[in-house]
Amino acid sequence: MFIDFLKTLLENPFFVKYGMIGLFLNCVFASVIPFPIVLTSTALLLDGENPSLVFIVMASGSVGGGILTYFIGYDGKKMYRLLRKTHKEEHYNKNFERLNKHGWVIIFALSLVPILTEIVTIIAGVQRYNFRKFVISMSVARTLSAFASVYFGNMFIQYFNSLKI
Repeated sequence: MFIDFLKTLLENPFFVKYGMIGLFLNCVFASVIPFPIVLTSTALLLDGENPSLVFIVMASGSVGGGILTYFIGYDGKKMYRLLRKTHKEEHYNKNFERLNKHGWVIIFALSLVPILTEIVTIIAGVQRYNFRKFVISMSVARTLSAFASVYFGNMFIQYFNSLKI
């Protein structure tokens, strides 16, 4: 019963209607506008989609979205001006130094946190952080995040299926 209740809740999101294509688009768009990816992936797992396929689509969409937001920041002079208005010059320079010194660690760590991942990818683009280092650290973090989401989502579903609540 509880699983049936969850199914009705999770099947309502827009992206679930389109299956794996919807999940991919959800992951890409979530990099620009925070849409909950976990809801879409969990709903697809509830519908019996292959967890490995959900993981692959989720990881590739998230990495693609991260690259997209990097280039939004890279080419976004308006974004640069906005950042300059909201931060003092010395604060901006200090953040630039931190990103240059510990960039891949910062990008990796913040790519694991849902809302901060969008912010750090845009800032990395604005500051024109080394693209190769950016892609490697962001890809590893987002792939790990996708794996954890699918793994624990699948465990969650199996647990509640075994309870037969």
